[in-house]
Amino acid sequence: MDRPVTGREPIGSDREGVERMRGNHHVYAGADPLFYDHPAGGGDQRRFAAADRETPEGFRRHETASWVHLVPEGPDDPALPGQGYKIHVSSTTEDAERVVDLVTEYCVRERVAHKFLPTHRIHLLNNGKYARRGSSGKLLTLYPADEARLATVLTDLDRRLSGFTGPYILGDLRYNDGPLYVRYGGFRERWCTEPDGTRILAIEAPDGSLVPDRREPYFQLPAWLTPPDVLSEALRAHDRQSMDPFPYQVEAALHFSNGGGIYRARDAEGGEVVLREARPLAGLDGSGTDAVTRLEQEERALRALDGLPWVPRLLNRFTVWEHHYLAEEYVEGETLRQFMARNNPVVRPDPTPEALAQYAARVEDITDQLSRALDAVHERGWAFGDLHPTNVLLRPDGRICLIDFETAHRPGIDTPPSMGCPGFVAPHAPGGFARDRYALHSIRLALLLPLTMLIDLDPGKLDELLAAAAEFFPLPPSWQQEVRAGLHRPTTPAAAGPSAPSPVTWPREEDGAAGLSALGARLARALTASATPERTDRLFPGDPAALHDGGYTLAHGAAGVLHALHTTGHPVREEHVEWLWRAARDAADPRPGLYAGLHGAALALDRLGRPEQALELVQRAAPTDDVSLHGGLAGIGIALHHLHRPADGADLTDRLDDITARLTDRLDRPAPGPHRTGLMHGPTGTAAFLLHRYEAVRDPALLDLALRALRADAEHCVRSEEGAVNLREGTRMLPYLANGSAGLALVAGHYLRRRHDDALHDLLDGTLTAARAPFVLYNDLFTGRAGLITLLAAHRDRPGASEALQRHLRLLSWHAIAYQDGLAFPGAQHYRLSMDLATGTAGVLHALHAAAGDRPPLPGLPLHSEPLIPAA
Repeated sequence: MDRPVTGREPIGSDREGVERMRGNHHVYAGADPLFYDHPAGGGDQRRFAAADRETPEGFRRHETASWVHLVPEGPDDPALPGQGYKIHVSSTTEDAERVVDLVTEYCVRERVAHKFLPTHRIHLLNNGKYARRGSSGKLLTLYPADEARLATVLTDLDRRLSGFTGPYILGDLRYNDGPLYVRYGGFRERWCTEPDGTRILAIEAPDGSLVPDRREPYFQLPAWLTPPDVLSEALRAHDRQSMDPFPYQVEAALHFSNGGGIYRARDAEGGEVVLREARPLAGLDGSGTDAVTRLEQEERALRALDGLPWVPRLLNRFTVWEHHYLAEEYVEGETLRQFMARNNPVVRPDPTPEALAQYAARVEDITDQLSRALDAVHERGWAFGDLHPTNVLLRPDGRICLIDFETAHRPGIDTPPSMGCPGFVAPHAPGGFARDRYALHSIRLALLLPLTMLIDLDPGKLDELLAAAAEFFPLPPSWQQEVRAGLHRPTTPAAAGPSAPSPVTWPREEDGAAGLSALGARLARALTASATPERTDRLFPGDPAALHDGGYTLAHGAAGVLHALHTTGHPVREEHVEWLWRAARDAADPRPGLYAGLHGAALALDRLGRPEQALELVQRAAPTDDVSLHGGLAGIGIALHHLHRPADGADLTDRLDDITARLTDRLDRPAPGPHRTGLMHGPTGTAAFLLHRYEAVRDPALLDLALRALRADAEHCVRSEEGAVNLREGTRMLPYLANGSAGLALVAGHYLRRRHDDALHDLLDGTLTAARAPFVLYNDLFTGRAGLITLLAAHRDRPGASEALQRHLRLLSWHAIAYQDGLAFPGAQHYRLSMDLATGTAGVLHALHAAAGDRPPLPGLPLHSEPLIPAA
């Protein structure tokens, strides 16, 4: 899909912000205490002076959440091409405002299209430790109209910015030694689709095709380009840098952040070491401290703590090119997070008392070691500063070792850390020994039930989680009292909402469907109360994805919330339906898809009584080659299946037949690259569409094709020794709805109500066994407990399913947070509440309704009440 630049659209793309912060939910947790929101909304809101100046004569100005765009539009100004060489300007935080002034003044005088960050906070986040490595560092972006203009602007600004510096932009080519960088990329927003169905920003190849415009953490030019002469010396310097000798042989990258990497390597004698890398002026923490400064602090700490058995030895400090490194002792082992995921019995079905007791004893031994290690570190005058399960290694012999000392500090001497791991740092203990002790007790609880981030959302969750841990594990009588004292917060944060939250009461099993219905009503009240129809970027707070995808989608936006409210029998406000219609109609990117695009919004509008608007959205949606249920043909076909009403003039037969043919062809000829699995992105989604189509036309060949699709995913299932079936995704074994065996089993159950198959029947029972595990990290529909509830509700007549369903309904209360006059649930990563269908409260509402026996339709998954077809 390509669209021209118009007077209402910015140059470039704010999707760069999505890519830069994708997966870093904590970045979106700083602006609001309850919900994910734009990172620019919190902290230091000082604006650069240039951001508030009047629009220069002859320029068009447009401001988004992240950028101020200025484009010359005079009669003599040439039209910008769709792509070309961009100039990026970097800066330190201290010089940022001065650099913005100098560059924008030049661009206005010379009539160069450009954009710049408007606030100090956005600049800090753009250079933060967890900003996207390939594009971090940008303060301004300039768009020269051609290569001649590129040479002029580079030469002029190189003189103008002499003496300024900034973090290196890894994905760019540096021009001379100053803060100017160059890359080739799109000037306007265009998209193409990867073989796995992922939509990605695109540029145009010489043959006219759209190819990915990748933002990698290293510089590269498209193969068809001949670089202009102005970049010749910069390219030679880049080549010389890549040939600098490195004193270690790197074998594996263990971790990356914008501040640098962590690598496993070998020295000249063949011994294993760990290398910790730091990039100057990059990877800033909340106080603006860069990665090199933190590396120097780690060096001081390791030297001061040398000889302690819980601390790795420092071997070397060196610099290559501009990057700084520490070489440290390699410690064999796994992190406590890995240990917990591999060994905690509550993540497996029906854990035995013996297994629970053995694991609890190991946890007590580990935390006793941690306590002794902290005592020793404190005795030498240091606080560790960043204690959480990923920064503790468990050696093969059972001994622990602390790793990552970049926030270690001397209380009363050094500045306390300005960053930390949520769930392991309390507001009343920002630094010093108290910070370590709070984290120690968080680990004592988290190794049993890793939900300590919920305490950040609601301190009242502490007692509930302590009681839950004691319910499952045989713990010493003093355990609850000690951990409660260690995690007690002297002051309570502001309550969620305008008044103090009420206690989270939960229905009893004997309350049955009536209790679940009353609980659902509380969720519906919270959903409606959270709406912000005055905003244009999103209606309901949810996953950060909704802040960048138009806010209207079924997965994360208004369509999903309104669909859940309507199909579960709760009122939907007309102004909210109108918001959905306007947002989808006016979306700049007519993205297709059931859960990710316009087809999901169309389906919701149709069910809300607006069929004409639904059909208008379907006609507006861009074409796609993606075949997934989430954003591709399978989901599109399901939406069209529901909108297909020949008697009302909506005859979509030809389009449905075309989708059937294209999905069949993909089954015959799978796309190159890794096989994507599961309901949302794998062949199971194709099977879901084919089964929908079968219900309409009753062609047995469609059942044959659906079986082929289900078997394609079933080949990637793994059965545990307990008989639990999980779907493999890379190295992970997943039981969930969107990407695990639960989604496969739900669609397989649909098939088995039409035709028997021994292998699918066994897979269904194995998945129901997997769903009996009492602990589930997240509460949500796509990757959490609500999805398992939906599966169990659809098959409650199978052995053990009803009991597991009741237990999941009871344990769902762990995640519930009082909000306004209702209840809400946290989203992905548990940093903030979410109201959306995929990750939050709307998805839980759907699951509760299914558990009550009402079986509301989930798009893509019709739930039937008929029994399974028995074997012949």
